[in-house]
Amino acid sequence: MTSFEVNTDVALIDPDWDVFQEEHERRFGLAISYVKSIVQGQSFDNSVMNVRVGDQGFYVQSKNFPAAFFGDTGSSTIELVSEEDARAVVFEAVAAYRAGDAASLTCVYSETNPGDVFFGYRLNDDERYELGFLRTGVPLHLRVMLESENDNELLSEKKGVLIYQRLENQHLLIKAPGRRQPFLLLEGIED
Repeated sequence: MTSFEVNTDVALIDPDWDVFQEEHERRFGLAISYVKSIVQGQSFDNSVMNVRVGDQGFYVQSKNFPAAFFGDTGSSTIELVSEEDARAVVFEAVAAYRAGDAASLTCVYSETNPGDVFFGYRLNDDERYELGFLRTGVPLHLRVMLESENDNELLSEKKGVLIYQRLENQHLLIKAPGRRQPFLLLEGIED
C-alpha cells in the first residue's frame, strides 16, 4: 500500500469562517477518519494535542481546534529525549523554518491561552503566512515540515516531518524522513 499524508495546514490560511466547518469536512473528513482508523498504537497526548503512533503511521490533532490535523501512514520513529535535547531540537526546527528550509512550522505554547501559538506556512519561495509569535521556551507541541536542498540535522534527509510533544516529565520526538503522497483532496467532486 502506498503511504500518504493528510495535512490540513493550507485550509487554515485565511479561510471563509462562515463555511469553514462544512468545507473542511468535505475536503478532509474521509481522509482524517481513515488515518485515525488505521493508526492503532500508543497515545502520547498532552493538554493541547492528541498524538497517536502505530505500525501504520501516526497522527496529531489539536484538542482546542480539531480542524488542525496532520497524519502520515508511512514509517516513523519515536524517541524520548532529555529536556536539553528537546531545546536543541526546537531551536534547530525554528532555525530551519527561518532559513527557508521548512515548508511549515507549528508551535503551541499554552493550554490556557488558545491564542498562544505560532503557525507559519510558506506559500512559495517569496511568500509566507504567519500567525502568532515564536517564543524562546520549549513549546508543548511543535511540528515542522522540512523541505531543504541539503540533508538537515533533524532528520538526516532533505524532506520529512518532525514532531515534538512535551509530556509530563518526558519529551517525545517523532521523526518521519521523506515525504508521502499528499492525500488527494476531493476538489471538483459534486454530490
